[in-house]
Formats: sequence, structure tokens, C-alpha cells
Amino acid sequence: MKTIVKIIVPLAIIGGAFLLGKFIVGTKEERKSQKPQPVIPQVDLATVPLADHQPPVLSYGTVQSYFETTLTPQVTGQIVEVSPKFRVGEMVKKGDLLARLDDTDYQSALATQQANLELQKRTLAEEEILAKQASEDWLASGRKLSSASEFVLRKPQMATAKANISSAEASIQKATADIERTRITAPYDAVVTERTASLGNLATAQTSLGTLVATERAEVRLPLTADQFARIEIPSKSEIDLTSPNKPGVVWKATLKRTEPTVDPQNQVIYIIAEVKNPYTVGEQTLAVGTFVNASIPATTIDNAYRVPEAALVNDAYLWIVDAENKLVKADAERVYSHNAHAYVRLSSQDIKPPLKVVTRPLSNFREGTTVQAADDTAKK
Repeated sequence: MKTIVKIIVPLAIIGGAFLLGKFIVGTKEERKSQKPQPVIPQVDLATVPLADHQPPVLSYGTVQSYFETTLTPQVTGQIVEVSPKFRVGEMVKKGDLLARLDDTDYQSALATQQANLELQKRTLAEEEILAKQASEDWLASGRKLSSASEFVLRKPQMATAKANISSAEASIQKATADIERTRITAPYDAVVTERTASLGNLATAQTSLGTLVATERAEVRLPLTADQFARIEIPSKSEIDLTSPNKPGVVWKATLKRTEPTVDPQNQVIYIIAEVKNPYTVGEQTLAVGTFVNASIPATTIDNAYRVPEAALVNDAYLWIVDAENKLVKADAERVYSHNAHAYVRLSSQDIKPPLKVVTRPLSNFREGTTVQAADDTAKK
């Protein structure tokens, strides 16, 4: 009996559980299937009008001297004076005395040539008297002067005396010039960049006494690509701006003057020359030779173009824009110019009307016709 109970009770429990489960399943309401909500991608947009733009052309270069002179004497002599102005960094004016050489030998040479000139003048006077006497004697003999030789009339002797006078006068001029050349002066307004002259040194024509750089103007050599060169005018009526990382906030004005007649064979750039007036103005405005500068050059207008962020132009070939129905449209675009992280482009299709809602950060999985939504629900400007 106990065995039968042990068998029946578990079976009854299992059967009851089965019937209860079937009852619960039968009374449960059937769940209705739901369609998934479509996911609309969010994109960053920029509203871009069609307009005329005038971005500058950017370049860079190093300031070069307009005139740079290494001072070497034209005569030989011991340095007996060095001007206090002849120091590195000092500004000098045209004609300022920088150094002086001993001129004793040249003063002596001048005195010698002056004495020689007087001697030659006396010789000429004597020859003139002798020539006159010779002519009178020839006529007194009853002969015509036309029959007398030039030597008898002392014409060669007079010509020699006159030539000696001209030679003595030229020697005096040279001696005077040599004395003047012992004074080393500034050939133009300049700043002293190097000085090697010292008292007591012997200066010769191969001796460098120092170096001067002109302060009236300086030049900057600026490389341009062919596209950049096509957008500027030379000579330009507009001034360009020069800035240097060494002096933030300081701007120098320069003028485009000319173009180098050759193209760099390495990178095919064209070099233009900008001129800066008075680069050595005292104070923060000083623009020393050798300074690296960035140049901003006014350029011609780019007509009827769109200015878009550089990242918006995909593969340098097309833009993703959003139409009135918030769908993506792939628009072929041509880059005209680039400046300051923006591209200036023109669209190939005339059917797309401005202003454009341009996707500023397009994704690689974009498909034309996909519905999108602005990240902030408004187009960014």
C-alpha cells in the first residue's frame, strides 16, 4: 500500500502542475508585434550662401638687406682713429666718419706731385720761349715757316711739356683722392652689423673693416604657387602685412615690387619681392635682417563661390548637402581656393540653389536620399 501511495502522489503532482500551466498559457493574451522605430542620423550642418569672397594669399620668407656693404679701404695704412659710431648695432648716416688711416705717405706724395707740376709748368714756359725764338730765327734767314720741320720749331718738345703737366695734374688728383680715401665713411644710412677695425691695425685693400646694412629699406623674398600668383597684382597698389612669431602683435607694412624672372625648378614656385621701408625703426617695430616673417597679400575676388569648412569637401570632389525634405544630396564640387581651414568651391550642377545646408562632418557610410536631422535641429551658420 505504501508503495502505491509513493507512486501515485508524484504522478498527481506532475499532472496538476501540467494542467495549471496549460490553464495559464491558455488564458494569457497574445502579444501584438510592433514595428521598430526608424533611426534618423543626426548631422552637423552649416548654412552656406553663394557670394563673392576675397581671401588673402599667404606666404612666408626671410628679411634680406637691400644694400649690404663690406667696408674695405682703397689704400693701405695704419688705422689711427675709430669712430665711436663704428660699433655693432649703431646707426650711422651717409658720410659719417667710421675710421681713419694714417695719411702721412699720401700727403708726401701730394707735395711731390705739386712740386713736379710746378717744374713741368716751368719747362713748358721755357719751351714756349725757345719755340718762339726758333720761329723768328727761321724767318730771319729768309725762309718760310712752312718749310721748317716741327722739330726745328720745337713743337714735339712743347707737346711733351704739356703732356708732363697733364700727368702731374692727374698725379695730384690721385694723391688728393688717396688722402680722402684714408677716411673710411658710410656710403649710405646704415646700421653696423660687424666691425673688425681696431686702432693700430694695418689696413689693406684685402682687409675687411666691418659690414653695414642699409636702413632705408629691406626686402622679403616670398614663394607663391601658380594659383596664388594668378590672384595677385605686381606691382601692387595695396600694402601687404608682415608678421613674425618673434614679435606677436606687431605688423609691418610692405609693398610688392617685382617678380624674379625664373621659376624654382625644385618645387615650381614663383618668387616675388616685397619691399619694407625703414625696417630699423627704433623700438618693437624693428625688423632686422634675417627675421622670418609671414605675409598676408591682398588678392583678387573669387566670384560666385561657396565658403565651406575644409572637412566638408570629400575627396576634394563633392559635398553632402541636405535638401528641403531633409534628405542627403551628393553635389559635385570644384575647389577654387583654400584659406584658413576653409575651401572656396563651385558646384558642377546649376540645379542646386543657394543657400546650401552643407554637412560639415560627413561620414563614409552616407547614402544619397537618406533622411537626416540637424544635430541641434537648426542649421549652423
